[in-house]
Amino acid sequence: MISSSEEQTLQADALRMQADLDQDQGVSNSALRLAIQTGMERGQQRMKKRVFSKGMGFSAAAAVVVAAVLFILPYFHSAPQPVSTRQSVNWGELEVFKGNAISSLDEPTLDSAIRNGYIQLVNQKAEANGYTITLNAVTADENKIMYLYTATTDDKQEIYSINSAKMKDRITNGYLNTTTQTGGNVTIPELEKNHVFYGRGVVELDRTEPFPQQLEAEFRIASVNPGKLADRKTGTIMADMHYSSVLKVRFALDPKFQEYKTQIVKPDLPFTLNGHEVVLSQVEMSPLLIRARVALKNPAENNWKTREGIMESTLIQGITSKVQGEPVQLSPVSGNGTEDGFEYAFASSWLNDPESLVLKIKERESFDKPDIQLEIYNKK
Repeated sequence: MISSSEEQTLQADALRMQADLDQDQGVSNSALRLAIQTGMERGQQRMKKRVFSKGMGFSAAAAVVVAAVLFILPYFHSAPQPVSTRQSVNWGELEVFKGNAISSLDEPTLDSAIRNGYIQLVNQKAEANGYTITLNAVTADENKIMYLYTATTDDKQEIYSINSAKMKDRITNGYLNTTTQTGGNVTIPELEKNHVFYGRGVVELDRTEPFPQQLEAEFRIASVNPGKLADRKTGTIMADMHYSSVLKVRFALDPKFQEYKTQIVKPDLPFTLNGHEVVLSQVEMSPLLIRARVALKNPAENNWKTREGIMESTLIQGITSKVQGEPVQLSPVSGNGTEDGFEYAFASSWLNDPESLVLKIKERESFDKPDIQLEIYNKK
């Protein structure tokens, strides 16, 4: 465990971040929805871990209600999503991550990577004072890194969460841009459940920068005394929380991850959104990421109000990837505005050599109309 002074620092950081959020009143509705989408994906894993337990207090329930009002309700009338018919492969020693750490958004990407041997088993550990982190596996391309890890404790502590998970480039000594973390312990036998946690982390890369080769993964585990996880107040009383020291695992990325370059196409496919002419201006395809950019066609309309209005009226349904005649659904995993429109990143099945990729978009005010379907790639 770490010293009381370090715990106080962590508590101060948590309070500071909450204050920053409270003061930030300038977030647009579209940005808020994207944030909620990411948060709900994280929450899905936390809920799996503690559903129906006493540890799920009023604040968690309130957060779910708020998320439902702000995010889920506007989507109730969207068209039903086609079901992926392509069966997932067995992940071997990583199979346990499917039910515990991998969300439905991530599974097609990791399934494609494992199916094609585009995975690096690391299986290196770091231990200190009853806490253990194992970095199990990693996959990467020039756009992102995805890594899988296992946290464990002895019988003197129960895992509350992973307080932090970061990646450092050992050559530059700088931290990489960590985006999302998810994890849980749904399928673990009851006697072990509170002492094992499976996690997934994502790091975004800038492909204009040198590809990282020598990395150091850093983790800090948050825990409580035995029996505390069942207490509904757990997580609200800082004095009850304990933290591991920073557990570090050093490793080298497999050179094979540098071989795949992002394929970029500029379809310039015109269509209409919210009464404005737009174009699908650019699509990027790589093993772990597909990114689509939409831009206003008329430069005279390019202003913040117009762009925000388009984003707020647009429901990105996802991409249907056709692989050996079977559909695979690739969900959006992030999105943001650009200088002339917006862009979304999706899960990827690019390693499966898809025959086609079709982007599906729906306008919020036109639920009765068919989806806008844009073929962004065709192998023929």
